[in-house]
Amino acid sequence: MTGPSSASVTRRTALFITGAAATVALSACAPKVRPLADSSASASGSSSSSSSSVSSKASTSASASSGMSYKGPLKFDNYEKNGTYVPATETEKAKNVPKPLPPTHMNDRSIDGIYSFLGYWISSINYVLLTGDSEPLSKSDQDYVEIFKRFSDMYEDKSGWMYGSDAPMSISLYTDAPTQTSSSSSSRPRYRWNGRLNLDQNLKIYVEGKGSASAFTAKSHDIYIDMTYKDGGWTVITKDTSDDDSGSSGTSPSPSSKSPKSDSGKSGGLSV
Repeated sequence: MTGPSSASVTRRTALFITGAAATVALSACAPKVRPLADSSASASGSSSSSSSSVSSKASTSASASSGMSYKGPLKFDNYEKNGTYVPATETEKAKNVPKPLPPTHMNDRSIDGIYSFLGYWISSINYVLLTGDSEPLSKSDQDYVEIFKRFSDMYEDKSGWMYGSDAPMSISLYTDAPTQTSSSSSSRPRYRWNGRLNLDQNLKIYVEGKGSASAFTAKSHDIYIDMTYKDGGWTVITKDTSDDDSGSSGTSPSPSSKSPKSDSGKSGGLSV
C-alpha cells in the first residue's frame, strides 16, 4: 500500500494511525487545517492588530449574511441507509455503513453552503475510514481521496479495517460563522473557520496477521480550516497558492435558503 508522500506529511499537522507493525499517516489536517496556535504566526505587531480588526468585521458580516449561528458541533444527517448497520469488531468489518449523500446546498456560495460542505466532507472522511470507499469524498475533495488512499487500499486488499467508533472524527466550530480572508472582489472567495478536531480515542485498527492497536496516536486539538470556492463548489485548501485572492475583507457570500437543521452536515469543497 502507498500512502501520502513524506513531503505532504511534514507540511501538515498529521494524525497517525498505528497498525501493529506499521505506522500509517492519517492526514485529516491538510496544509491549512492546522493547530489553532499556528494561525497567529503569520502576523505580528501593528499588522496583527489590523488583521484582528478586519477578521472581526469579516466574521460579523458573514454571520449577518447567513442569518444562522453555526457555533458548536458540526452536524450532518444526510445518509443513504441500506439494511441494518452492524458496527465493525476486531473479528469483522462493519456492514451496511450509512453512506453520506451530498446535501442540496453544499455548493452554494454562502455561509450555509460552507457549513453544509464541511459536514459532508468530515462525514465522507469517516466513511472512508470505516469502509475504504472514497466515492462520497471524491464529490467534495479529490485531494483528500489521495491522502486517504492508504486506507482505501487496506480495505481493497483485505489486509485490515477500523473498529471501535461510528464517527472517528468530528469538528466543533468556535464561531457563529467563518471569517473571509480574500478580497471582496475576488472571484474565488476564501474563508477560515476556527474549531476543534475531535479524535475518538476508542478507534482501533485491525491488521491481518498483526492484530489490533489504537488507531490515533494524536489527541483532539484546536484547528483552523481554510476553504475556497473553486470550479462551482467549496474545497479545503490543501496546497499553498500564490494567486491574488489572499487579502482580507468583511464581505460574505449570500445566504442559502436552507437552515443548518434542514441541511446541516453536508460538506462540499473546502480548500485547506
